Amino acid sequence: MPDCSSALSAVIECHTPSLDELKQVFETSLRENFQHVQVDIVKCPDTSEPPFEMTSTGFGKDMRIAEVGGPGNIYPVVRKENQFSFEKIAEVCQLPDGHVMGPGAGPWPIIGVNCEMVADANCAVNQFETRVIKIDESTEKGYELSRTSEPTFNLLANLAISKPNDRSSDVVHFKCSVRTGKKNLPETIRQGLATKFGNTPVSMAGVFILDNGKAKIHVMPDFPSCAWGHEKEVNEWLRFFEMPGPLVNVSVIHSYDPGHKLRLEHTHCYSSPNQGDGGHYHYDVSPETVSYEGWFAPAQKIYRIDEI
Repeated sequence: MPDCSSALSAVIECHTPSLDELKQVFETSLRENFQHVQVDIVKCPDTSEPPFEMTSTGFGKDMRIAEVGGPGNIYPVVRKENQFSFEKIAEVCQLPDGHVMGPGAGPWPIIGVNCEMVADANCAVNQFETRVIKIDESTEKGYELSRTSEPTFNLLANLAISKPNDRSSDVVHFKCSVRTGKKNLPETIRQGLATKFGNTPVSMAGVFILDNGKAKIHVMPDFPSCAWGHEKEVNEWLRFFEMPGPLVNVSVIHSYDPGHKLRLEHTHCYSSPNQGDGGHYHYDVSPETVSYEGWFAPAQKIYRIDEI
């Protein structure tokens, strides 16, 4: 199985606005889509504590984004053999002891089937606690959330890499509730950045909690048994569910794609093990009751790996 971790095609320098400027962008965009909004600048939360329970105590310090593979590894041809290593990607992104988090596709050779992933890898101490969500028809819900210590993944990911166990960075913090617009939360933020900064790339990553309400989530099933006939089959192949909060979401956002097939917004979520929910976040389905709390930081660079 080919290791494509070093297939670097571009390094994109990001504009990194001040947190005060980003705070204003968040306030403006969130107020257009939510009834109640509060935005401030705070220290990064301790992400090793509940509800996050990650392998690092924080994120944001010297952050860069690894944009790995993409939907082009699923359609028009499934390239399931493309494999990636968290440690090698951290090296390529010039932060070999970094903490890696983000949405992607899990290590199907280890799990046994295609699956969703929320990456969580602390390369400084070789600790890997990635969440994976797979379809499992034998369960009551039809899917299963678990963790794996596997240091690889397949197909695609959008990964935020920053210095581990470092909470010295300030981040943009927000609370919002009662959705009045049609856009989902991360797309609301992304479009706000795009409106403000235009063709100047600004990339951010962070975590947000859907505290109350429900969300529409998909989980990829196992790979199709035959080649795709047309693109709409991909959406028909996905399995959709409504999942209740609280859900921890890990999100990567790009305001602009300077021609490198960036996935402009990608968000995956997970819950506590007892709750057992997770997958690819689309949007909340309870606008009147939904409430969110989030923390985001800007990235310095984007490393495009396995561009497709």
